[in-house]
Amino acid sequence: MAFIFSTNKLPELESYTLGQRQQILTLAAAKLTAPEKFVLNILKLIMLVPPFIFMAQLDGLLFMVSLFSFLAVYFILLRPVSLIFTRKYLSVAIKQYNKLA
Repeated sequence: MAFIFSTNKLPELESYTLGQRQQILTLAAAKLTAPEKFVLNILKLIMLVPPFIFMAQLDGLLFMVSLFSFLAVYFILLRPVSLIFTRKYLSVAIKQYNKLA
């Protein structure tokens, strides 16, 4: 399974604009089951807690540099994980979006 960092790399969403892809992903995310949402949120916590514990011990400029670098890495890793979870609901979300449009 390859990591996909952008929605335009998903074959199912290639023909849609950025705004349309975001709406479809929102519909797909709404279809996640409670256990899937729980696992996704636990993964987010696992990615958030250790760096913030580390940063709590830092001061000044080193804190700011580590904060910005951590946030960049967090968002780079969060996107593929979210896409992995929502990808199986994309076909249903696309059908729902096409009915709404």
